[in-house]
Formats: sequence, structure tokens, C-alpha cells
Amino acid sequence: MKNLSLILALVLSGLFTLHTYGQDTSKVTDYEALSLKDLLNTKIVSVSKIAELLFDAPLSASVISKEDIQKAGSGSIMEALRLVPGVIVKELNNGNYEIHLRGINIPPNPTFEENSTPTLVMINNRPIYSYLKGGTLWETLPVDLNDVEKIEVIRGPAGALYGPNAVNGVINIITAKTKREGWYMVVNNRQGSLGTFINNASAGFQSKKWSAIASGNYQHRNRSQTSYYEYSRNSYLANPDYFLSFLNDTTFTKDNYPAPLLAQEKYAGNLALSFRENENFKFNVNTGSQHSVAQRTSIENLSTPFSFSSSDSRYINVDAYLQGITAQVSFNRGLQLSEYYPGSKYHFENIDLNVEYNYTKNNFSLKPGVNYRSSVYDDTKYSDVANKKGMFNARGLITTKSASLRAEQKLFNNKLRLVGGIMANKFNYPDTTYLSYELAATYKLNRKHIFRAVISSAARSATIIDTYVNRVLVTYPLGNHRYGQVEVNGNKNLKLQVSDMIEVGYRGNLNNRLHVDIELFTTWSKNYRSFVNQAMYTKVINADTIEVNPSVPTNVPIRIVQSGITVSLTYDLKKIKISPFITVQHSHVKNYSPFLTMPNGGTGVFVTPDPVHNNIYSGMGTGEELKNTPAVYGGGSINYIAGNKWNFNISGFYTSSQVYSHFSNTIYNDGVRGIDNIHAKLILNTTISYAPSKGVSIFCTGKNLLNDKDREFFRTDEVPFMLQGGLHYEF
Repeated sequence: MKNLSLILALVLSGLFTLHTYGQDTSKVTDYEALSLKDLLNTKIVSVSKIAELLFDAPLSASVISKEDIQKAGSGSIMEALRLVPGVIVKELNNGNYEIHLRGINIPPNPTFEENSTPTLVMINNRPIYSYLKGGTLWETLPVDLNDVEKIEVIRGPAGALYGPNAVNGVINIITAKTKREGWYMVVNNRQGSLGTFINNASAGFQSKKWSAIASGNYQHRNRSQTSYYEYSRNSYLANPDYFLSFLNDTTFTKDNYPAPLLAQEKYAGNLALSFRENENFKFNVNTGSQHSVAQRTSIENLSTPFSFSSSDSRYINVDAYLQGITAQVSFNRGLQLSEYYPGSKYHFENIDLNVEYNYTKNNFSLKPGVNYRSSVYDDTKYSDVANKKGMFNARGLITTKSASLRAEQKLFNNKLRLVGGIMANKFNYPDTTYLSYELAATYKLNRKHIFRAVISSAARSATIIDTYVNRVLVTYPLGNHRYGQVEVNGNKNLKLQVSDMIEVGYRGNLNNRLHVDIELFTTWSKNYRSFVNQAMYTKVINADTIEVNPSVPTNVPIRIVQSGITVSLTYDLKKIKISPFITVQHSHVKNYSPFLTMPNGGTGVFVTPDPVHNNIYSGMGTGEELKNTPAVYGGGSINYIAGNKWNFNISGFYTSSQVYSHFSNTIYNDGVRGIDNIHAKLILNTTISYAPSKGVSIFCTGKNLLNDKDREFFRTDEVPFMLQGGLHYEF
């Protein structure tokens, strides 16, 4: 792997190396040397789908630029999100992360992956969403840090802007465009502890009307350990030959874990073409492909938290602007392996079409739009459908047809800004329409102080597993031609998760050096779902009698209410910039029951004794603190410019302690297995960079300087101190 990494870096740097940062290398601007006034002129597009000053944005939002990421020494897009207020980033193993906006989406004992499930991740407004179980498969992103111009984050429901799945917010990765005529090139090489190799190379060209960018990236990362935690024996097993599952059957390690030390390996290539006739006509075409292998957490695995997965995918995205009309169409398809067991492979195709028209007159604007999304996931070619041995045994289709309207009015010499938006989403399953809305207002007292308020609501879509799964988990003998069987079946009538939020905020420049951003929020979320044991039934096949214990995705009655405050500061002394932020929140769950059984549930393997009294409704009327998500988290950075060549940066990320209750807790119900006490953790990183000449930068990064090895998520890997170094050069 090391030789491959070095060869790839040399080939890419020798052939072409795009400066995806898009800087004019003859006029490089040191971002950290800008004044606070210049920093506040940062623009954001994702809040209103038009470029506007971040200071004026009506929603809670943040922007991290390529310069922020470089100075902090971030090694991936996911790690860079630790620089954003209101984002919870937990490292599972080297380079693989669990990411949440505020964390309200994690109910107790989740039976689905909740990794970014209600957060919509996009690349240039193109949704990157896995409809298999929801959320984002971060390792499958085709772009890497070298492709990123900036990352924009919206906190809170944004379904009125972007449709379903923007329930907790939006993460929009904006890739770079060329900014000067002619050719330019860049390459980044990084190597470090745990066999970490991160190589990016790219090249760009621009004429008066056309521009092109090509890029390639490669990563290899090893785990810090080869042991795995096993639910059944409640311990970490070092290099075991087999694992026991919830059902006490055996999984052989060599079949399911072909490379126990590997955390992640991926490579990808991207091509971007742009044409600009004038301000009234322009279009962009982006295409690319990726291959990735990773060990990430998976509820599908009934033995350990980690599962091997792989993905091969390709995409094309076209967006155009003509006389006020914006249109975007994207297509993404591929073949993925959810786990290394027979029948876990599936093919997918995603299509997204969006058209909007922006009408503006004086201080009033109106933007109607339509959107169509279609996702097909099919495992029938790769599984034993007849015996229900595949992952979900279906050709599943999820569609959404949406219509939206957004209006904006400015009053009182533009001091008062009123924004309203609504989107109607018609789903195929459930066959109903959900409304997402947003009502926001800002009042700009003067150039230094602005107040904002917003009320919003958004819904997430169904998933393939929710809707189509038809799978036999296990069949076991009961004697005398009698068998027990555990099966899971989809539910096409699930209510979709919905979040409602009220938020008020303030941004202000307290003096020429100090900027503050405060947001207070309360969010209500409902319609969570889990696999719930239904009434048992008996079927006869030939001479055999089979007692079937079905488990079906079902809306559980829990409600989660979260209230909190986020405070961000920027203190700029030109040579030194200090940017701390913190979120303090309280998360409360109502109607929670630890039992995932209906009142008429059966008495099979996955069933709670006495379901009449111990069922999903047993907690009605109760309330307690939700401990699956931290009550305090935050971070920040201090950057110091030492002369023209040296830069010193220290960044930190903190999360308070949590008591995480995993799905396996409902299986064993012994108060031990399935419960993990995750300790509070402060991660400190430092990066020192030196620029010996124009266009060349050498850096060294120390991660987790305190060497706090505590795991950050349920029964995942230790995260030790890591040392990385590299070279960035452009020409």
C-alpha cells in the first residue's frame, strides 16, 4: 500500500495537478492576515440559494474555507467539520466518523444506523444521501480536501429549501472553480501514523469562457487495533477465529473481515467543466467515480459494531442558469457491498432534478421551484431471494415529487428582512404529502449588530430497509419437525420523522477585533422508528411446522425535545486569531420504553417476557434525560502567523460524557451489555507549517496531543496520538 501511495502521488504530480483551491498563485492572499472586517465579508450560498454575506444570513450557519482547513491541518472533510459550531464529530477508527448536527437524531437503542440520517449532505447542491438505511456513507465521497473551496453548514430544519432529509440541517461541500486564465497545478502529500497516506493531485485550465479542472485522490488508513468488541461476550476479542451473534450462531472472522487492520482505503477521480457566456447564461458539468473499502459501524452486524463495506460508484451533475431560471440534474449509480457475507451486495441508481425561477423586483423576490428524486436499490441479482437470504430481497424504489415557493421582502431601508418558504413533498411510501416550512426574520440594527429569528419544520424520507426488507434472519430447530424463525419485513405505511424548531440569534461586532454569534434553539422531533416484534404466527411447509417471529419497522411513541445555546467568538489581532465556540444543550426523551415489542408480541428469540406489560407503549407519560448525545461540546482554534514563512495553529474539540444505549441492550436486557459509558474527551491538535518559497509549504501535524485513547462512540476503536507530515506545492 505504501508503494502504491507513493507511485500514485508521483504519477499525478507528474501528469497533472489541479489547484482546486483556485488561487491565483501570483496573488496569494494570506487568509489569516485579513482583518475582521474582511472575514465578515465571507459569503454563503446555502442559506438562501443566492450568494449573501454570512453576517446577514437569516439562519444559523457557518462557513469553513480551504484556508481554515489548511491551517488546522485537517486530514479529511469529516475531520474539518470539527471546526464548525454545532456539529458533533466522533471518530470510530482512523478516518471514519459519526457526524451529527446537534445530535437530536439519536434515540435510545436505535435499530437503524443514525449516522447523519436526518442531515442532508451535498456536493455543489447535489444530494449525497444513501436511501438504503438513510444518512451519508462518508467514505464514498468522490471529492477530498484538495477539491474543496469551502464547506457551508446550516443548523436546523431546512426542508423548505432542500426537500426531505434536511431535517437537522445541511452540509454543503462547495468545490473550487478556476480563478485565472491559463494552466495551474497543485499536489498535496501527507503521511503519518497508523499507515496513513493521503495524496491529492489536480490540474486546472481557464480561458475567457471555458474552464476545466481534473483531480485525483487516494487514501489509506489502518486501525489502531485488530481486536473487535463482541456483544454476546461483552468484551474485546483479539484476533478471534469466530464471533457469536445475538442468535448464538457463528460468524468466522476470515470470511467477514478480510483485513482486520484496515480502517479505510479509497481512490477517486473528478472532472469539472464550466462555461460562462455572461451573467445571464452559464453552466457546469461535474463527473467522476470512486472506489472505497472501509470498516464502519453497522446495525446489520449482529456480532460486533464494525462491518466491512465497499463501494464503486460514478456520478454526473449538470447545472445551468439562464435568465433567472436555475436547473440542476444529477445521476449517481453504483454497486455496494454492505457487509462481507453472501447476499449483502446491491446496485443503486439515484436521479435528482431541480428547477427554480427567481423573480426579483425592488426589495421583493419570489422563487417557485419543482423537484423530483428517484432512488432504486436492487439486491435481487446478488442474493437468494426465494429463501429470503439477501439483504432486503427486493428491487426497491423511493420517489419524492416536490413543489416549493420562497418569498422575501426587505423593509425599513433594508433593516428588516422577512423570509418565508414552503415545500410540499409527495412520497410514494408512505403515499402522502408532507409540508416543510420556514419563517425567518432579521433586523439589522446597524452594520455591527443583527438579530434573527426562525420557525421551521422538515421531514425525512423513507428508506429501502424501512419499506422493502423481506428477510429471514435465522431458522433454528425446536424438535419433531418444528422450527423457529426470525424474519424482518418492511412497512410501507410508516410515518416519517419530522423535526420542528424555534430559534433566535444575534451576530455582532463588539469592536474592531471581536465578533460574536449567539443562537438559542429548541427542537421537537417525532415519528422515530425501530424494528418491533409483532404477533407470532405459524406456517406449514411440507411436513415442517415453522413458528415465525416477525419484526417490522414501526413508529415508536417517543418524542425528543432539545434546547440549547451555541456561542461562537472570533478575536482577531491580525497576527493572532482566536476562534472558540461552545454548545450547551439539554436533550429530553418522552414516552421512552426499553422494550421493542407490541402488546401482542410473541415469545421467540427477540421477544421480551410479558409483552402485555413490557412493550413499546410502556413508557407513555414518562420523561427522562437523553444521554445518547453530549450535553456540552465545542472547540476552536488559535492561529499565529510568525513572519512571512511560519504559521502555528492549535485546535481543539471537546465532548462531554455520554451513556450510549445500543440496540443490543434490548436483546440482553441485563443492564450491562448494550450500554457504553463514553467519557468526556478533549482532543488537541497542532499544526506547524513552513513556506520556504512561493507555492511550497511543508507542514507537521500532531493529533490528539494528550493521547487520550478513550473511544468516542459505542464500542469502537481507541483513538491514540498520531503524527502526520506532508508537502503542499503549486505551480
